[in-house]
Amino acid sequence: MIFSVNQSSLLPVNTIISFAVIFIFCSLILVFSFIALRKKLQGKRIKIFGGWTVLCLLAALILYYTGFFGTYINVEAAKSKTYSREELVQDLKEIERTIMDENPLFFANKNELQADFAKTYGRIEEGMTESEFYRLINPLVADINCGHTNLYISEALEKNREDKVEFFPLKVTLINDELFVLEDDQDSGIRRGNKIKSINGLNSKKIIEKLIENISGDGEGEAKQRFIISKYFNSRFYDFVDNSDRFKVEYLNEDGKLLTADLNAEQNKSYNLTSWSLHFAGYRDGNYYDNQIVNDYALLNLNVFLQEDEEKFDSFLEEFFLNLKKRNISNLIIDLRGNFGANPFMSKALLSYLVDKETEYFTDELPFLQRLLGFTDPIEAAENNFEGEVVLITDGANFSTAAHFTAFFKYNKLGTIVGSETGGSYVCTDSSKDIVLNNTRMRLHYSTLVYELAVEGLPKNKGIKPDIIVKEDINDILNQRDPQLELALEILEVS
Repeated sequence: MIFSVNQSSLLPVNTIISFAVIFIFCSLILVFSFIALRKKLQGKRIKIFGGWTVLCLLAALILYYTGFFGTYINVEAAKSKTYSREELVQDLKEIERTIMDENPLFFANKNELQADFAKTYGRIEEGMTESEFYRLINPLVADINCGHTNLYISEALEKNREDKVEFFPLKVTLINDELFVLEDDQDSGIRRGNKIKSINGLNSKKIIEKLIENISGDGEGEAKQRFIISKYFNSRFYDFVDNSDRFKVEYLNEDGKLLTADLNAEQNKSYNLTSWSLHFAGYRDGNYYDNQIVNDYALLNLNVFLQEDEEKFDSFLEEFFLNLKKRNISNLIIDLRGNFGANPFMSKALLSYLVDKETEYFTDELPFLQRLLGFTDPIEAAENNFEGEVVLITDGANFSTAAHFTAFFKYNKLGTIVGSETGGSYVCTDSSKDIVLNNTRMRLHYSTLVYELAVEGLPKNKGIKPDIIVKEDINDILNQRDPQLELALEILEVS
């Protein structure tokens, strides 16, 4: 059994933390009142504070027993537990109400979305499991076309899968519109680089379409969805296409011959990801950013815009660019591949070393709190700003802050962009919140506010296209070649 905590509707935290924050805040007000009225309340303060504490404890107990803080869930039964149609309808109504009331729906048509919700209610059946219900309703959430809005399985089902679930056994990637195997299997004879034509009778085209319609991304583009399939195929295939115990695979071998193999599902903890947790799977143990200086150029790797524990980003940047100036390095490659975004202030910090004058970042059409926190403050040129040539490498992971960085870079002509189209544009919706559905306990992460860069002439509904597109090829992966980096070095005329 685990205790599944509810999310607060007042603060972006769970209800337990929210209650604690309110208790501490009110207690501080009470303490300040004691100080201001110390003469009038002399001898009564301990009794008043004691009464207040007892009252709060009683309130906490009542809220606990009424389910306000959350509920206990049986992890062992999570996979097989079924729900009444009424319970599932209640959960879907909670999703619809939350999305319609709080999500900006910047990339979606509200009327069309409401019509899709109405149709889906009629498809809910009595006795569905959480996984069956998830497959039914998740395309609705993906249709919001917001990369920050994701529906994912309950904490109980996620824990249930840790030591039990079995996935498609071979690592698979997506390149263009084809699925390729990335590891050998001696028993079946499948080799690295073999092309999958079908799995359990479903052809690869249908598999890709099914996955894309279940993965959230910004606007009309598919770059983010395709990137996620290329990196996390096995996880998404299990959730949205086929979680069978056995798989009949049709594939083309290295000679182009169509063959068939039977594979058994296998356990693999690295595939046990949710639609939201996979955004952070590549850097669970840190490694958010690093750099290297090689002869006459420097390489700055930005895996995510999050702060490292050991070295803060501002200090990291200051030391890095100071070294470039001391060593007269005039060529810089910024590798943004795999970066899903995160902290916009880190993006602004890096850009301050690339601009030579004060430059607007976000538009001023943000609420007072965001303006107060400095979101709309312009970027000031850093003292040791870089004056050499810059090449930026991008891919489909780049949405949110990573797409903002790319859009700013392109609009202000800070250098050359190579790679593939980003997963987002110069506008996204975030300031996200979370809710836990009352019955299935599935979790919804959803955006509430539009963030738009102060740029013009770039597409809103599609990703930022690089100046030079580098097409992906399975042979590059098999031979461990990096054509994007090779092109960047060629542009800078360094080796």
